[in-house]
Amino acid sequence: MTELSVYSAEDAQKFATELAARLNKTPVFMCIGTEKVFSDSLGPRAGTLLNKQMSSPAFVYGLCGQNITAENLLYCYNFIKTLHSDVQIVVIDAAVGSAEQIGNVQICDGGIFPGAATNKNLPAVGDIGIVGIVAERGMGDFYTLNSEKDRLVSRVAKFIADAVSAACRPA
Repeated sequence: MTELSVYSAEDAQKFATELAARLNKTPVFMCIGTEKVFSDSLGPRAGTLLNKQMSSPAFVYGLCGQNITAENLLYCYNFIKTLHSDVQIVVIDAAVGSAEQIGNVQICDGGIFPGAATNKNLPAVGDIGIVGIVAERGMGDFYTLNSEKDRLVSRVAKFIADAVSAACRPA
């Protein structure tokens, strides 16, 4: 697993390079979350930005207004795997961490376990996982809404979308 900061321009390039090295096929993106819970809106925000920024066509699932949540996660994941049986699935989701980790993005092989921040028992999904740490561990901070949180979630979503777009550009 690699963890990088959204506050570092150097880390943005490192993130794009790290992701590009992990991609071996044209990926499909599955962005998990909902606008109903502010910190959990990272996935759909990143997905919407990514959908607009990709220089070549890409399949992006989980946009603002078209959320992939715990309720429809397995259905959506199985649908994506059936429709795109030969591609990597890159999963993007929000996460919690220590106070020092807030504003960091992690990338790992093997996908992620969505819903862990809210104690949901969901299976691992994806081939590559990208999580943005947007709140401190503990349920209260995840559900807090304020302008500082809005800026943080927006910044993390933009960092992810920019880096993913760069990683997927044809050489």
